[in-house]
Amino acid sequence: MIIELIDDALIEHNFVKELDNEATRFYVREIGPAIRFAILHKLDDLTTPEELNAKINRSAPAIFANNPSFKKNCDLICVHHLSHLSEFKSREEEIFAIEEDPHFFKKYVLYYSDAEESLLEGQSYSELKASVADKYLFDKYKENPLAATQYSVAAKIFIKLPFLELPFVKRELVPLRLQAEGAVKEAGFLDTYKNIQKLSSTNVDELIKEMVNNELENI
Repeated sequence: MIIELIDDALIEHNFVKELDNEATRFYVREIGPAIRFAILHKLDDLTTPEELNAKINRSAPAIFANNPSFKKNCDLICVHHLSHLSEFKSREEEIFAIEEDPHFFKKYVLYYSDAEESLLEGQSYSELKASVADKYLFDKYKENPLAATQYSVAAKIFIKLPFLELPFVKRELVPLRLQAEGAVKEAGFLDTYKNIQKLSSTNVDELIKEMVNNELENI
């Protein structure tokens, strides 16, 4: 499922699929003189970076291998399945070794669990983008960021694959003054905030004196 979502994302970003075999898909995007390549690879077993580079280079079509831009302007997206996210800690070094390898391609390892894949069942890339822009889903995610949710999966895909364009939703901006008033009111300091505003044109000594007097009155 995640493979298909990333495929949709690449197509939406003007990549054209040149070759599709059992484990690997090759894409190219040409905009004027600029050319960029992308490879989507199902990484069943975590291998060494050297083994992965060799495997991809062997399976690359001639149109890729013969282009001098291929190894300089290519994103290799590896999709790796974990039964549970808790497995990541035991595979962390292997994943980072692949992502930090500087040779041949810019590499990304997008790992996912059974629970996360089930949340994406029936989802399209357009719906995935809408999830990232949904403030309600974001607020729920903030309450428990470690839980597998629709938002957490969508966010991970966009964080792991930074060349994807984030959706932009135009909203009316709330003036900073109103945001500040709301924050201090929630914290219980609205009276103090208003006093500071009234006395902001006075000197510091007078401001402190007034605040102390107000505090004494409250006591």
